[in-house]
Amino acid sequence: MTICQRLRQKRRAMKMRQVDVATYLGFDSKNGYWSIENGRTRLRVEHILALCRLYSVPTEFFLQDDEKL
Repeated sequence: MTICQRLRQKRRAMKMRQVDVATYLGFDSKNGYWSIENGRTRLRVEHILALCRLYSVPTEFFLQDDEKL
């Protein structure tokens, strides 16, 4: 599972919309977050940390690489 898939999975599990997460991260619109969730833009470290707080998961949840397991 990719980081994009994990982001989408957690957001949907929390019944949040992309605009909700975008607002939480401080984006002006959902487009900034949409591009992250769809792999067009890389996540910044501060966004990873904020998402970990939002979803109550350790950083490893987003950073683990299932391909190497």
